[in-house]
Amino acid sequence: MSTDTATDAIVLSPNVLSSRHWQRVLGGVLYASSPRVDWATLLRRSFSVDVLQCPSCGGRLRVHGEITEPHLVRLILERVGLPVDAPPVARARDPTQLFGEETVD
Repeated sequence: MSTDTATDAIVLSPNVLSSRHWQRVLGGVLYASSPRVDWATLLRRSFSVDVLQCPSCGGRLRVHGEITEPHLVRLILERVGLPVDAPPVARARDPTQLFGEETVD
């Protein structure tokens, strides 16, 4: 049997940590020191992306504040040319169509 932990992982369920992530646990990436975890850490743990790393130089970015006033958010989004309204909500799909089954009316 191989001793390589990267290839010996078996997926049992979403809440079971596979052996390929042990290095991330030991390195502290998946370790939570408090019950509350900030958004940047959650994104790094979930998607393995560091949102606070500068794409140009690789340095650390800092959040200086947040904008919560709706009129200011709209103004900034309009200024940078992004849509200000939420996209329309799509209709719910029939789950039986995902499995190729026909629906009976």
